[in-house]
Amino acid sequence: MNLRFPATLKLTVPLILLGFAATLSTVNLLYHVPQAEREAEDDSRKRLAQEMSRLQSTLEYLLLKGDAAAAQHEIAVLAHNHDVVLAALTDENSTVVTATRRAWLGRKITDVLPQFDLTRAGATIHERRAGMSVDSNGNEMLGHAGILLGGDGDALRSSKTGGVFLMYDLKRYKAEARAQVVQQSLYWSGWVTALALAMWLVFHFLLTRRTARLVHAAEELAAGNLAARSDLKGTDELGRLSRAFDAMARKVAETQMRLRRDIAERERVQHALANSEASYRAIFDAAEDAIFVHDIETGAILDVNPKACAVFGYTREEFRGIDVGVLGTGVPPYTQQEARALMARAAAGENPCIEWHGRSKSGELHWHDVSVKRVTIGGQERILAMARDITEKKRAADELSRQREALYQREKLAALGSLLAGVAHELNNPLSVVVARAVLLEEKGDPATRTAALKIRTAAERCARIVRTFLAMARQQPPERGAVAMNDVVSAALDIASYAVRTSNIEVKLDLARDIPPVLADADQLHQVLLNLIINAQQSLQEQSLPRRIRIASRLDARSGAVVVTVADNGPGIPAHIRARVFEPYFTTKPQGIGTGVGLAVSLGIVEAHGGTLTAESPPGGGAVFTMTLPAGAIEPACPDSAQPSRPGDVGCTILIVDDEAEIRDALADILKGARHCVVTAKSGREALERMAAAHFDVILTDIRMPDLDGRALFEAIERRWPGRAGRVVFVTGDTLASSLREFVTASGRPVIEKPFMPSDVRRVVAEAASGAAARDAARSPPVDTIETRMTER
Repeated sequence: MNLRFPATLKLTVPLILLGFAATLSTVNLLYHVPQAEREAEDDSRKRLAQEMSRLQSTLEYLLLKGDAAAAQHEIAVLAHNHDVVLAALTDENSTVVTATRRAWLGRKITDVLPQFDLTRAGATIHERRAGMSVDSNGNEMLGHAGILLGGDGDALRSSKTGGVFLMYDLKRYKAEARAQVVQQSLYWSGWVTALALAMWLVFHFLLTRRTARLVHAAEELAAGNLAARSDLKGTDELGRLSRAFDAMARKVAETQMRLRRDIAERERVQHALANSEASYRAIFDAAEDAIFVHDIETGAILDVNPKACAVFGYTREEFRGIDVGVLGTGVPPYTQQEARALMARAAAGENPCIEWHGRSKSGELHWHDVSVKRVTIGGQERILAMARDITEKKRAADELSRQREALYQREKLAALGSLLAGVAHELNNPLSVVVARAVLLEEKGDPATRTAALKIRTAAERCARIVRTFLAMARQQPPERGAVAMNDVVSAALDIASYAVRTSNIEVKLDLARDIPPVLADADQLHQVLLNLIINAQQSLQEQSLPRRIRIASRLDARSGAVVVTVADNGPGIPAHIRARVFEPYFTTKPQGIGTGVGLAVSLGIVEAHGGTLTAESPPGGGAVFTMTLPAGAIEPACPDSAQPSRPGDVGCTILIVDDEAEIRDALADILKGARHCVVTAKSGREALERMAAAHFDVILTDIRMPDLDGRALFEAIERRWPGRAGRVVFVTGDTLASSLREFVTASGRPVIEKPFMPSDVRRVVAEAASGAAARDAARSPPVDTIETRMTER
C-alpha cells in the first residue's frame, strides 16, 4: 500500500509535527508501561515477603503453643486485607485446615490453586523455607512457606510440618501503575502537540505563504502566462529566489516570442519536407529491390525498405544493430571489409556494381546484383545500396551451363565413339590376318614354327580383345543380357587399363574366386562399370607416394546369393563431407580436363538397372573401397541344336568370299581350303553378283563395309534375284557400331563373323550355314532337273 502525502506544505508540515507528537507519546507508553508494571510487581513481592515472614513466625509460635484457634483467627483476619486473594494453612498431607474461605477446607491445596505449579512449593515447605511464584498470566503472586505444627502431648519439638500459603493480587497494582503512566503520557503529548502547532504557525507565516506565491507564479509561467511574477520582498533566501525567478521569467518570455516565430517558420519548412518525405517513403517502400541507407562515415545501416526485410529476414530495428558484413557469406569477397571498401568507393564518387553472395537471418544463401552510390537524403549525405535477387537467374544460368557442358561431353563422346569405330575397323582387318595366319602356322608348321606362331597369335588376340572391348564400350544400343562371368569382365577391363596402371607404378592384386556363378547382365555395360572404377582408382593414386596398390576381389555371398566385386585402393580416400555426393551427375573433385563427373553416376545407374548396388566407403586405414553387388542369375542351359554342323573335312562345300581387302580374302581362303572346301573370291559386291550368276555356292561370306556395292546392298540384290540363296549368306565385319548396321543384321537373321576371327570360328560358322542351307533345300524337295542344274553349276 503506497502512502501519498498531501502536495501542499499547509498540510504536510502540521501532519509531520502531529505525527512526531504521536510517535513520541507511543514510544513513551511502550517503554514506561512495562517498566511501571515491573516496579509494581517488585513492590508487591517485597510486601508479600514481609507478610509471609510475619505470618510464618506467628503461626508457628501459636501452633507450637497448641493455640490452634488463635492461628485460625490469624488466617481469618487476612480475608479483610484487599491485597490478599487467598490465605490458607495446610497439614502435613497438604490438606487445607484453615483458609480465608470455608469452601476450601478439607481440600487439597493443589485443587484450590490449580493455576500454580506446586511441585517446587512442596519441596520448600518440607525444608521450612519460603518461596514465591507468579501465575502464567502475571495477575497473581503466591507466597508459600513451611511451618512446624503442634507436637503430641507435651513435646516441645514437633515432628509434623505444614504449609502456609498467601496469594496477592498483582492485577490491581499493575492497572494503577499503567494508568499513572498513561496519564503522564497524555499530559506530555498535549504539550508536544501545542508546541507543534506553534511551530506550524511560525513556519506558515514565514515560509509556507511565500513559497506558495512562488509556486503559483511558476505554475502560471509553465501554463503559458508569460506575465506571471512572484514579487516577493525580503533579503532572505526566498526573496533572492523570487527576484531570480522573475528575471528568468522575463527572459523566458522574450525567448518564447522568438521561438514562436522560429517554430512558425520551421512548421512551414517541415510541412514541405513532410510532403517530400512522404513521396520518398512511398517510392522507398514500394520498390521491388532491397534498398539500404548507410551512414557515409561508419557504414552503419540507418534504414531499409520492406523488401530488404522480406529478403533477409531481419526487422528494421534489427538491421540498425548489425554490421553489413553479416549479410554476406563471410567468405571473401563477401565480408565486412569488402562491404566497407565498396561503400568507400561510393563515398569517393564511384557507382560500383557487383554480385553479392548474401546470407539471410535463417541461413539461406542468395545471389544479389548490388549497386552502390552516394546520395543526399533530407539534406544529409548518405550511401544508398540497392540489391536485386538474382539467385534464380544464376541458378538458371548455371543449369544452362551444365546442360551445355553435358551436351558438349555427349557430342565429344559420340564423336569419339565414331572415331573409335573407324579405328577399330581399320585395326580389325590386319589383326584378322595376323590371327588367322598365326593359327594356320600353328596347325601346319614344325614345332619351332608353332611356338613362334603361338606367341604371335597370343599377342594378336590380346590386341583383338582390346579392340573388341573398345567397340563394346562405344556401342550405344539397348543392353542384351545373358550369362556373364564377372571374372572375365574384370580381366577385360584390366586389359584396357593395363597401360595406364602399369605406367603409374601401381601394383594390381587380383583375388578372384573360382566358384562364382554367372550373372544375368549385359557384359558391355558391366565392363564399362569396372573400367570406370579402375580408372578412378588409378587417377586417385597419381599424387600418392609409393607403394600404390589396387586390389580387385570377387566372391559369392552365399547368404544373399549375390556376386560381390570390390575395387579398393590405398589412395587418399573420399572425405566424409563429399562421400554422399560422389554418385551425383557432373560432381567431380578432379581438375579441369581430367574428368566430367558422369562416370560414377552412369555406373550407379547401370548397376541399379541390373538389380544391384554400388557403394563407396573410406576405411579407417585410408583409401577408397567401391563395392558392386549383383544378383546371381539363373541361366538356363542353351538347347542343343538338332542339326549338328559338319566337322571340317566331312563335306566339301563351294564357298564365295567377298571382301575388298586382299589379305582378308586370302586368309579366309586359306582357312577354308584347309578344311577341304572349294573357295572362290571376289573383291567387290558387283563381282560377287557376276560370279553367282555363273555358278552356285553353298555359302557366301561377305564383308559389310565395302566400296561400290557393300554387303547390305549385295544381300538385298541376292534376295531380289535369288531368294533361296539369301539364307546362304554369312556376314564378316569389323564394325557393328552403327545402329543401322545392327538393325540390318538383326533383321536379316544371318550369322555374323566379327573381326578379328579365329580359324575355328570361321570353319564352325561356315559348316553351320552350309548344314542349314542343305536342310532347307531338303525340306523344299526340289525337282530332279533343279538338282541336275545345281550339279551342272557346280
